[in-house]
Amino acid sequence: MDCWYIKDYFSPKQRKEICKAIEKNYDFTEKEGKSARTNEGQDKKKTKTLVIGWKKIKNIVGELEHSIYDINLKNFGYNIKPFDHSDYMLLNIYDSKTKAEYDWHFDSSKSDIYDCKLTAIANLSDSYEGGDFWLWPGNPYIVEQCTPGSLIVFKSYINHRVTPVTKGVRKTLTLFCHGPRMI
Repeated sequence: MDCWYIKDYFSPKQRKEICKAIEKNYDFTEKEGKSARTNEGQDKKKTKTLVIGWKKIKNIVGELEHSIYDINLKNFGYNIKPFDHSDYMLLNIYDSKTKAEYDWHFDSSKSDIYDCKLTAIANLSDSYEGGDFWLWPGNPYIVEQCTPGSLIVFKSYINHRVTPVTKGVRKTLTLFCHGPRMI
């Protein structure tokens, strides 16, 4: 199994509360060039990304941490570390006005000590068009319908993308789960 999907993980009220908390208390905005890049050096990620420390948001996201640990235990079996003060969450804002998207990429770590094992993405949007989330674990392409309120947890090394948002704004909360580097 490459991914785990939960529909309606967050209610509309919870989604608004989480977005509002992050938009008022984020630590910084991710700079250009921080995310995946093409061979020509161009950013694959065309979003506004607000970064917030785990300690600032953990009480607002409720049982998310426990849900991710449970999903990992029952479906993936990775050795992942508990979230702590060194962890950050990303609020990715895909606006149709800029045709925001994130081209094919995978999530990784530059650390010599740990790997990025799992990526968890919660869709905090109200409504939008376009912005489809795709996973490509091999052949064929697999499309995951990430509706507002849903949570998807998948192996970080799997290629994935978000197609351009064509109407409205797509907002997602991303958390990376780390563990000891595989040899």
